[in-house]
Amino acid sequence: MIYIVALSNSSQIEPVFCEYNGHIEIGERVLLQHKGKKVLGYVIGNQEWAPCDEFLPNQKSSSEYSKIIERMDYISFLEKSRVKALYSLANFYFSGLGKYFDISFPSKFDDYFSLFVESVSPFVNIEKMPYEEFKKIKNYKEYINNGLVKVYRDFETKKPRPRKRGECVYLKISSIELSKLKLTVSQSTVVNYLLLKGPTEVEQIIEDLDIKKDVIVQLKNKGIIEILEQCSDFETLNIKPQRVILSDEQKSIVDKILSYDFRKEKKHLVFGPTGSGKTEVYLEVIEKYLPFGNVLYLVPEVSLTEQTIARLRKRFPDLSIAVYHSYLTESKRVEIWAKAVKGEINILVGPRSAAFVPLKNLNLAIVDEEHDEGYYNNSEPFYEIHAFLDALPITVVYGSATPSLESYKKAKDGEYVFHKLTKRYNVELPEVEIVDMNKTKKVTFSISEILYNNLSKVLEADKSAIIFTRRKGFSRVQCAVCGYIVKCEHCDVAMTYHLDSNNLKCHICGSEKELSLNCPNCGSNMFIDRGTGSEKVEKELQQLFPSRNIGRIDAEIADTPEKLKKLLDYLREGKIDIVAGTKMITKGLDIYRIALIGVVDVDALISYPDINAPLRTFQLLVQVIGRAGRSEKGKAIIQTYKPNDPVITFASNQDVEGFYERELEIRKQLNYPPFASVVVLTYANLNQEIARETIDTVADEIENIVKKEKKVQEVYKYYLELLGPSEHPIFKANNKYRYQIFFKTNNVPELVRLLKKIISNYSGEWIIKVNPNEI
Repeated sequence: MIYIVALSNSSQIEPVFCEYNGHIEIGERVLLQHKGKKVLGYVIGNQEWAPCDEFLPNQKSSSEYSKIIERMDYISFLEKSRVKALYSLANFYFSGLGKYFDISFPSKFDDYFSLFVESVSPFVNIEKMPYEEFKKIKNYKEYINNGLVKVYRDFETKKPRPRKRGECVYLKISSIELSKLKLTVSQSTVVNYLLLKGPTEVEQIIEDLDIKKDVIVQLKNKGIIEILEQCSDFETLNIKPQRVILSDEQKSIVDKILSYDFRKEKKHLVFGPTGSGKTEVYLEVIEKYLPFGNVLYLVPEVSLTEQTIARLRKRFPDLSIAVYHSYLTESKRVEIWAKAVKGEINILVGPRSAAFVPLKNLNLAIVDEEHDEGYYNNSEPFYEIHAFLDALPITVVYGSATPSLESYKKAKDGEYVFHKLTKRYNVELPEVEIVDMNKTKKVTFSISEILYNNLSKVLEADKSAIIFTRRKGFSRVQCAVCGYIVKCEHCDVAMTYHLDSNNLKCHICGSEKELSLNCPNCGSNMFIDRGTGSEKVEKELQQLFPSRNIGRIDAEIADTPEKLKKLLDYLREGKIDIVAGTKMITKGLDIYRIALIGVVDVDALISYPDINAPLRTFQLLVQVIGRAGRSEKGKAIIQTYKPNDPVITFASNQDVEGFYERELEIRKQLNYPPFASVVVLTYANLNQEIARETIDTVADEIENIVKKEKKVQEVYKYYLELLGPSEHPIFKANNKYRYQIFFKTNNVPELVRLLKKIISNYSGEWIIKVNPNEI
C-alpha cells in the first residue's frame, strides 16, 4: 500500500509518498526512512483517500517512495475531517505541512504513555507486555498483521488518582457585604470564583485555583463561607442558585441557532455591544448541544480561562470541564489531551492551541471575542483559527462586540448566520465624551483637566477608573536642543525610557542601556520626554492623587497570567483606585467597580502605517469603552488631537456597523482583505547591500514571470498585484536589515507556491505571511 505522509517538524510543504506492507489508518503517526534518516510523520492519505485529489499517488515509480518503518500508535487520534482541515490550513498559510499536525499532539506525548501489546486470540498466549519487549519476538509483525495481538497506547498507566468527592463550600454573605471587606488575593480569588460558580466542592476549588486549603479555612473563620459535608446538603438549605433569565433578543438568537440541524455544520456570528449578554447565549446553546456531543470553548487569552471555567462549572456542575493551554505543566497537558481523546471531557476551554486537541465527538465550538488578534498565530506554523474551524464539520458560534471584518462580511453575505443583540443586558451603554486636546487645558502632560475632574468625582463615589494608553514604558527620550532621539543600536527604533529601572529599553530586541545625562550628538543635557507610556501615566496619576492607590497593567508588569490575575483581583477588591494600562485591559475585563474609562494618546495608533490600524484602533476603543459601567451606566472620555477622525466619532457613538460599512467600501476600492488576500514576503540579512540586492532581484524575477506569462492569470484565474519592494517599517531589527514585498491576490496557494520556488534559490532569512495582523 502507498501512503501519503506529512513530515513532522519540517518546513517541507509537500508530503512524501511511502510504501508499507499493511494497513495504516488515516491520521496515524509513523516512523519512516526518508533521505537516509529516521523521521516522524503523519499519514494524511493513501491510494484510496487523500485531503486533496492531486496527492493521490498514481504516477510515481517505486524508486521515489520512502519506507515506513514502524507505526507509532497503531491507532489514529485524528479523524479524516480533522486531517482534511489541517491540510487546508497548511495549504493556505504554507508553513511546513507536518507542523500543523505537530500542534495536535503534546510535545512530550511519548514520554508519558507507553505502547503495549496483548493477545486477542485464544491461540496466542501473550499477556500485556511493553511493545519494545514484544519486538524481540521473531516475526513479531506477523502477529500484528494477522490480527492475533493488539497494540495500543496505555492511557491508564499514569492516570492521576481520582479526586475525592466531599466537602462543599458556598458563600454566606451577599456581594454588597463582600465589597466592604478587606481580603487577601487568595481569599478574593476564592470569593470571586464562588460568586461566578456557586456551591463547589473543596477539592474542585483547590484544583481549579491552585490554592491551599488554609485559604478556605480562613474564609470560614471570617464567616464569609460555609462548609457542608457534601454539595447535596446545599439543597436542604433551600438556597437555589439564580439562573439568568434571557431577554427576548437572547431567546430569539438561541432559537435561531437551534433551528438549524446539528449535522449541517453551520457557522454563526453573534454580534452585540459589550455587556449585551452574549455569554448567556453561548451557555444556552451549549446546554442544547451537549446531549449530542462535546464542546470547545475558545477565549483569546489564557488569563480569561479562569472566569470562563467558573461560569461553565456553575451552569454545568455535573459535567467534565477542563482547561488546555501552554502554561500548564507538560504532564497536565498530556493528561488533559488523553482525556479529550477518550471522550472524557465534555467542555474543553482554552486559547487557540486548545482547538487542535482532537476532542472526541466534537460538535460545537464557541469562539468568544472572535475579532481578537490572539486567534492569529504569528509564528510558524502561521494560521488564523477561523480558517481551521470553518474547515471542520461542526457548528461554530463566533461572538464579539467588534467582529473581525472578515466575519462581518461573511455574515452579511450569508456564509455565516448573522445574529444581532442591540442593547446591554439590564444596563445602558456608557456615556462617551470626546476631549479636543487642541483646545482644552492640561493638568499634566497626559491628563486633561476634564479627565482629572471626572476622575475626582469617580473616586469620591468610591468607584474605580481605568486609563488606557497605547504602549508600555515611560516615554521616548529626545534632546531639546538638536532633536536627537536615542535609538537602539541593533534595531531601527527609538528606545523607551522605563522609570522603574531608570533604563532605556528596546521593545523589539529587548536590549537595555543606561540613560546618559548628556546628548551624544550635541553634548546638551536638555533631554525631554516625548509621548505617553503606561508607566508615565501611572506616575502622573500618583502625583495628581497622592493618597490613592494607583496601579499599572502592561506586559512589563503582568508578564504572566498569574501576575495579571493578581492585579485584576486588587482592582476587584478596591485595593486599586485607578489603573493605567495598555490593550491588556481591554480583554474580557468584567469588573463592576469601574465607572470611568479614560483614553489617552490614541492618535498615534490610528496613524500607524498599517492598513488595519484604523480598524484595530476602532475595535480597541469600542472594547475599552465597554469596560465602563457594567452594573450601572458609566462614562468614557477620549482625549484626542483629531476629534473629527472617523475612528473617534464612530467609536464614541458605538456605531460598529456604520464604521464597518465605511471600512468595507474603502477596502473594496483598494482590493484589500476581505476582498482579496495579502501575502507579505519579508527578507532579512545582516548585510544591508546584500539584503537590498536580493529583494530587488526576487521582485524583478516575479514581475518578469507575471509580465512574460500573462496566461498564468488566465489559466489559474487569479488576480495578482505586486507592491514594493520597500524597507520594513522597522528597517533594522536584531542587527538585520529587512525588506518586504506585498502581494494582493485571490489565489493564495498558487502565489505562495511560486514564491517558495523562487526564494529557494536565494539564501537568507525569508518569511511568508498570509493576511497578517499588520499589513
